[in-house]
Amino acid sequence: MLAVGFPIWLWTDRPTTVTTTAHHDGLTFTLTATWTSTTFTMGDGHSKNCTATTIRPKTVKPATKPSPTCGYVYQTKSKIGHPYTVTADTHWRIDWTTNGYSGTFDHTYTGSRTLEIGELQSLING
Repeated sequence: MLAVGFPIWLWTDRPTTVTTTAHHDGLTFTLTATWTSTTFTMGDGHSKNCTATTIRPKTVKPATKPSPTCGYVYQTKSKIGHPYTVTADTHWRIDWTTNGYSGTFDHTYTGSRTLEIGELQSLING
């Protein structure tokens, strides 16, 4: 469980550029996919578009340090038994070439996971 008011780091897995080449029937196809951005739909009615991300290190000092490139802070807890569903739409530009021809098209890959967001409460006993 994560806490209301706690900065969450948002990122997608690397690499940010992938190239592949295939040969078929005398043609050579080269495709290069370049990550352009990720839109995170946070499940609480808000979205965050990120054009740069930083993978959160295992240890961050202080633990409440926000992401330097792409982060989010929940303002309300999720309902018990109904965690927020975070959807990441990762946008790619695909450049292709084959035997003197070339072009570009866009592609979006979508993934999701759930996050339970709760509240931290403290009691001062004096």
